[in-house]
Amino acid sequence: MNKYLLHSNIIKLCDHFADRVISTNLDCYKKRRQFNYDKIKQDIFIGKLAEWGVFFIYLERGRHNIIPPDMNVYSKKKKSFDPDMRWGLFNIHIKSQTSESAGRYGDSWIFQAKDPLFEFSNEYDIIIGCRVAVGDNGSEVEILLEKPFKNLVFGDTKLSKFVGDKKAIYLKDNT
Repeated sequence: MNKYLLHSNIIKLCDHFADRVISTNLDCYKKRRQFNYDKIKQDIFIGKLAEWGVFFIYLERGRHNIIPPDMNVYSKKKKSFDPDMRWGLFNIHIKSQTSESAGRYGDSWIFQAKDPLFEFSNEYDIIIGCRVAVGDNGSEVEILLEKPFKNLVFGDTKLSKFVGDKKAIYLKDNT
């Protein structure tokens, strides 16, 4: 099972989360040269949808001891590069992309170039790349990539303004 359809209660929860957390993220996004408030909120919303989708997919796979997505709002001083979820020894790092973005840039996910995973990852750091399609009947989350960080091939981002600050993984290079 690699797909899960999230229904309205989870969608509302993720939207509410994005509303609550955006003010604590604006400074980080500005440092990354991202200034569009609506786009930032949408990115937070899509990311949280992906986390819940992965959580439910893992439950369907029988991985019942997975820790659910963190819905707490942290001050900017308490933000971290910690994994999105944990399952046993595994640190699950979830990356998301909308269907529209996949159409523009290909199936790909972005990392901060300063992410500690580049220096300190181990075989238990798993990257999950998801595509999220928001529709009238719910939001579908599909896992397209599930791999240890150490086994990923990285490339430059398609947007030149992010080259140097961010690194991308492209599905076509990591199958």
